[in-house]
Amino acid sequence: MIGGRVIMETSVVEADLATLRKRVDGLEEQVRALTAAYLALVRSMENLQHAAAAGDRADGAVDR
Repeated sequence: MIGGRVIMETSVVEADLATLRKRVDGLEEQVRALTAAYLALVRSMENLQHAAAAGDRADGAVDR
């Protein structure tokens, strides 16, 4: 009976492991999406800062 129990427990552990792997895969995808969104936001903010600085220089303002 012990051998059969170990086999059943192994199946349960493997099923749990497969579920966890799917969850980790989903979380990794979310991390990739959030990282891409963050980088796009940073680029946009940098572009806005550069555009604002260029506009200030065009208006005759001096850099500090």
